[in-house]
Amino acid sequence: MLNHIAKRRNLIERYSQGERNFEGWDLKGLDLSKVNLSNAILRNTNLVFANLWEATLCNTDLSGANLSDADLCGASLLDSNLSNADITRTNFSYAGLSGVRFTNVEFSSANFRLAILNCTNLHGMNFKGANLQKAYLLETNLANTDLSHANLHHAFLFRANLSRANLQNADLSEADLSESSLHGANLKGANLSEVDLRESDLDRVDFSEVNLRLANLSRLNLSKANFIGSNLSKAILHGTILHGACFNGANLWNADFTDADLTGADLTGADLRGTNFESANLKNALFDVGWINEARICQAILPDGSISQRSCRIVR
Repeated sequence: MLNHIAKRRNLIERYSQGERNFEGWDLKGLDLSKVNLSNAILRNTNLVFANLWEATLCNTDLSGANLSDADLCGASLLDSNLSNADITRTNFSYAGLSGVRFTNVEFSSANFRLAILNCTNLHGMNFKGANLQKAYLLETNLANTDLSHANLHHAFLFRANLSRANLQNADLSEADLSESSLHGANLKGANLSEVDLRESDLDRVDFSEVNLRLANLSRLNLSKANFIGSNLSKAILHGTILHGACFNGANLWNADFTDADLTGADLTGADLRGTNFESANLKNALFDVGWINEARICQAILPDGSISQRSCRIVR
């Protein structure tokens, strides 16, 4: 214990005197909570099991450092360099990580719950199975990133670039993906329940067998999109363009397609119980026999081009 206390005192004193180069130091298991080591050089340091809770490490060089099992909860690492660092089981929850360089880093076992990674370049990195629950990833570059099996529940991904990202089996439930780009992303088996996708780029996205329960897909252009076998129960698709979209076998129970354009869409085999098509354009759309008795179609343009007055409320 005395050795740890002496090491901590030595480090802090030398830093306060202006020294910044601590490359290769052995700081294993030290309590460095709330210390300020901004702009320090900590390359190849041993920080295994170190307590860096709420430490200030802005613009710090931690490249090649061993941070396995270290606790950086609430730490500030803005614009720091963690390239080639070992972050096995590292706790980054609540940490400020915007602008951090993560080249050649394995993220899968680290904890990024509630971490702040806004405007950070994470292009092509491997976050497979990582915990990013409630993390802030606003305007972050996640293009070509592997996020398969990652926990992104309630994550904030406003204007994030997820083009061609691998989101297979990822949990994106309740995430904010508004104005984000998912161009060509892989969503196979992903959970997008209650997700906000307003004004997002969803070009070339396959939604087949995806969970979109209670998702907000309003006013998007999803022409010819594939929703085969997907769950869109209670989803919101106000004013969405769905020309030629395929909903074969989809669950559309109580989904809201008010003012949507479903011209030529294929809804055969879909569950349309309580589906709201009020004022929607259903011209040339394909349905199973008897569908009209399950859905709400007031003022909708029917497949034959006529306008429905069925299920309209009578105003007295």
